[in-house]
This record gives sequence, C-alpha cells and structure tokens, in this order.
Amino acid sequence: MSKLVNKNLITLKCVLFCFLSGVGCIFPYLPLHMLHVGLNRGEARLISAVAPCVAILGPAVLGCLIDKLSVGRGSTGGVQGTSGSGKLLRMVTAICLILSALFYTLLLAVPYTERHEARRPQVLFMCDADNTYVMQEVCKEDMLCNSWSGVKTGVLAVTSCEYGCADDNMTWVKQPFPTTTTTTMNPAFYSDNRNMSSNFTSFDEVDEDEYEIYPPHLCYDGQCLVYMAHSRRMRVPMSLEAPTPPADNSSGTDSWCTYRASSPSCSVPSERLPESSVMESECKPAVRCQVLDPYDEPDGVLADAECRLTIGDPAYTFTVYLIIRLLADIWPTAALALLGAACVIATRETSLGRGDVGRQLAFGTLGLAIFPPLAGLAAESMESPFLVPFVLHAVFMLIGALILIFDSHMPLSTPEWWWHTATGVLAMPMNTVRRYGAETAAIFAVVALLGVLCSGIDAYLPWTVIDMNGTMLHVGLTLTAGALPAVPALLWAEALVDYVGHSNVFISAFTFYCLRYTGLAYGTDYAWIIVCEILEVFTMSLVWVTAVLYFRHLVPRKYTTTGQALPVIAHFCIGRCIGAIVSGMVSLSEPLQSAREIYRALGIASLLAGAVYLALYHLLLAPRCAARPVPPPHHLLQGLNANGGSNGTYSPMRVYHEERSRKGHFRY
Repeated sequence: MSKLVNKNLITLKCVLFCFLSGVGCIFPYLPLHMLHVGLNRGEARLISAVAPCVAILGPAVLGCLIDKLSVGRGSTGGVQGTSGSGKLLRMVTAICLILSALFYTLLLAVPYTERHEARRPQVLFMCDADNTYVMQEVCKEDMLCNSWSGVKTGVLAVTSCEYGCADDNMTWVKQPFPTTTTTTMNPAFYSDNRNMSSNFTSFDEVDEDEYEIYPPHLCYDGQCLVYMAHSRRMRVPMSLEAPTPPADNSSGTDSWCTYRASSPSCSVPSERLPESSVMESECKPAVRCQVLDPYDEPDGVLADAECRLTIGDPAYTFTVYLIIRLLADIWPTAALALLGAACVIATRETSLGRGDVGRQLAFGTLGLAIFPPLAGLAAESMESPFLVPFVLHAVFMLIGALILIFDSHMPLSTPEWWWHTATGVLAMPMNTVRRYGAETAAIFAVVALLGVLCSGIDAYLPWTVIDMNGTMLHVGLTLTAGALPAVPALLWAEALVDYVGHSNVFISAFTFYCLRYTGLAYGTDYAWIIVCEILEVFTMSLVWVTAVLYFRHLVPRKYTTTGQALPVIAHFCIGRCIGAIVSGMVSLSEPLQSAREIYRALGIASLLAGAVYLALYHLLLAPRCAARPVPPPHHLLQGLNANGGSNGTYSPMRVYHEERSRKGHFRY
C-alpha cells in the first residue's frame, strides 16, 4: 500500500480531485446553460468556438512566466529560492482556481432573454386607381404592428389576381380566395356574365384567353406590370409607409395592420366587373391578389415583418455572456497546465524507478466520475437548475486553492535531475532544444488533431442527449461512463505507455475515435452514447497521460511548465476550437440527423488519420530516428562517474529510440 500511496503527494492528489470535480460539475452543462439564458444554438456554437482561442492566453503566458521567474532562483548547491520551493507555482495555480470560480459564477448573473418562434401572419394585397393596400394580421402576442420611419421599399410576389369592388371596411379583400380544380393552377378573373353573391368567383371551365383581354395593370413609377392568367408569380415593386394600427386593440380575428403605398396603382376597366357590381353606385373597382412567400421573398418589403415575441435584449445577453465566458475559460485551462507541471515535478523520475504521474491523475479522475451526475440530479429538482453545478464548481475550486495556499510541504521544488540525483545541476543546452523542435512540433500536431476529434463529440454531446429526451442526470452520467474505466488504467498508465509505445497509443486513439463516432452516428438511444463514452479511456485518458509523459522527457527541465502547457494548448485550445467549429456545422432544422452525418464524416476522418500516422511512423520516422551515442559534456561525464555506472558515452533522450537508457526502457 505504501508503494501506491506516497504521503508526500496526498495534498497534490486532493488538489487534482477538487480541480477535476469542479471541472466535471460545470463543463458538461455549459452548452445547456447557454440555451437556458436565451441564446440560440448558432450563438452558442460561436461562443464554444471562440472561447478556446482566447483560453490559449492562460497556459501560454503563465507557463512561460513561471519558467522565466524560476530561472536563476531555483536550487543551486543545495540552497533553494522562493520559486525553487514551489511557492510560485502553488500561488499562481491557486489564483487560477479562484478566478475560475469567480468568472463561472458570474455567468449566473447574465440577464435572461427569451425569443419565441416567429409566427407568420396572413398578408393580403389590393389596389385601385388611387392607392395600394397591403394588410397584415396583427401579431396576437403583443398586438403591435411592425413599424418603421419613412418609406420602406421592396417587392411583393403575387399571383391569382382578380377584379372586384372594394369598400371602406376592406370586406372583399379579407374574403378567402376561391379554390380551383384545374391542374395548372392558373389564376382566375371576374367575368361579366357571372352573378356572384360574394363579389368573386372562379372560372376554371372558361377559356382563359377570354379573361386576358383586359388583364390587370399595376403601374409603379411610370412602368406597368401586366398580370396574365398564365403567370405563376409576379414581383411587384412598391414603397410602403408606416402601417396604420387597427381601430381597436383587441385580439379579434378582424384586427389587421394596413400598410399604404401611393404606388403601384391599378387600372380596372368597368367591363371586367360583375354586372351586379357595375349597377352599384358605391362600387369602387379594385384588384386583389394572393401574396406568395411575403417573408421569404428576396428583397421582400415584408421580409422582416414576422411576429416575434422577445423578452429582454438578446444582443446584450449574448455580448455579456461572451465576454464573461472568454474570461472564464482562461483560468481552468491555465490551471490544467500548471497542475500538469506540478505532477511532473512532484513525481520526478529517478534512477531507482519511474514516477507516478498516472496515479495522481487517477485519484483526480475519481472526482470526475462521482460529482457530475450528482450535480445533474440536484439540478433537476431545483427551480434554478444550473445553480447547483455552478456553486459546486466554485466550492471545489476554492477548496483546491486553499490547499495550495496553506500546504507549504508539497514537493514542488525544482528537481536537481530528471533521472537521478546528482551534486550538480543539469541544464539541457539550447542546441538540444532546437534538435528536438521538429519532433515537438510533430507530436503537438498529433495531440491537436486528437483534440479536434475529442471536441467534435464533447462540445455538443449534451444537446444530443437532450434531443434524445435525456435529462441533466443523463448528461452527467456520460462523464461517469468515461471516467470510471480511466481510474484503473491511469494507475498503471506509465508502465502501459512504456510497454506499448507512445505512437501506438496515439494510433489506437484514432481507431477508437472511429468506433465512437460510428456508434454515435448509428445509435438510436441513450445506451449507445454510454457505450461510446466508455471508450473514452482509450481516446482521452491514456492519450493525455501519454502527452504529459512525452513532453516531460522531450522538454528541458527549465522549461517544465511551458512543456506541460504545450499539450494543453494543442488539445484543449486549438483542437477544441476546430472541433467545435466542425461539429457545429449542423442544420438548425434537423440538428440530430445532421449531427449524425457529421459523426459519420469525422469517423472516416479519424480512421484515415490513424492509417496515415501508422504509415508515416513505422515506415518513415522510426527507422530514421534511432538514437546515436554521442560523447557527453565533460562536467556531465564527471557527474555520471561520480554516481557510478557510466560506460563513457551519453545518449540524450530521442523521441523514437528503442534503446535501454539509464531512465529505463521507455519507448518514446
């Protein structure tokens, strides 16, 4: 038991437990919270894509800053400075946790907005020799007419024009159009040999040429449009003035907004009116037409006149949420990089054995498995459903910060030596950094690509769960399904990665991503999501510990924090941003079906990426990157001889070596 639990690392485990518990309590519910405050899915996708880009500032700036402040202030000749004792790393990490708790809690104060789906009221069109009238049903929600200042210019598409008599009450234009039995759906006109009790009729059985002798003329700015019976659609240009509201403000069926326009005017010959109407002295000749797609017509004069009920200010809500979210995402991302550096430093690898980074992460992953579903279950019984997840996040982050502030015995002093204890200080020269630059960039790109595939699932998975009639408890259980199998895997992660090799771990991750995407694409219920999340142990947990271990060996000691910031930037910033953009390219009308199509495409892409990486690594990179023994520096040779066991040669760690070195047989 003493081998599994190092008493010096208990507080570090507690910090990781609090950090991952806080992250698990809030991050799966952020996509749902954005919709809860009134943002639409397009705005939520924009925030999900932009926030990781800004979050790069956290690990990039703080990682470099801590490494720079630690240079020259670490241990020299057994004397440790402030940064050498790990106080700087502890304090900065604690500040990140506190700021994360603060900014995410501020999201609860974002003003609420509500936008109901637009209702498209009926639109009528009529014109006479003097005026043009466009009538729209009053929006029943707020009984207001769409208004504007001045004159609004656009077009109105009409069809099925017919003659009749207008009156001051607009009785005729409000009556329904006749239905026709013809298959061609040609417009009908009034005939002078038909008596109509309602002032209109249809003429399906009459020769349509007879009714095109006097077609309606709609004149606008000196130009006339002639409506013919064979026409299907006529775009009428017009300029509408501000509408006249109904006389009463009731919600009756006769409430209409009337838009007036001086043009177009209509010429209506008396020959085209019914005989009964011609005999009436009060008959006002007019033409009415059916209106086609008043809200969808390109350049339509009523294109933005739908009935909308809006509570609050959507633009203000979006702006405030975006700003707070951008500031909030910086701090947990930075804290992840700093805690990764803390694990590397605290579990420093010696010649007596390997470190146990995986064991620290395994203990923290327990919090990721326990608390997200509990937060979701509590949220379902609350009037304010997102209060519990946000409060739990703040509590866990503050507890972790307090441990970091008051525990001065946490083993975060700058290590003397990565692989054994020596009397002198080993500093890898800059030419070594440049030598491994290409390999660092290559692994950075691989981790970023894996981050894209990870975000392609996690960014909007809560929406998929809700679309499948799931609950917030079900959303939290998706994290539990992925975290529980990761606990035993992380306990022996270093030995597993050493045995399998980092390249094979990454190749396996691409393969399992293909399986996950395939399951999500063809799964029909929540059980499929859980099965796919169980596979996350191969696509996330082992990948992440492999990246931490790889950059631990690749980056020189004095750049430890920067080295641990690199995989965070690649996976959780760049990869998360691109993944949110790719998986967010779904149809708003059919989000679930469209998401499944994207899952199929990403599944194929992940399989191809794994095949390409497999070929490049085993056929090109591995044969060319074998480690070659080189003479060590003189002072280094003395240090090795002083510890006994030097054979006179020194081989710096190569990324793709298959040799046995003093640090053990690590296949990197």
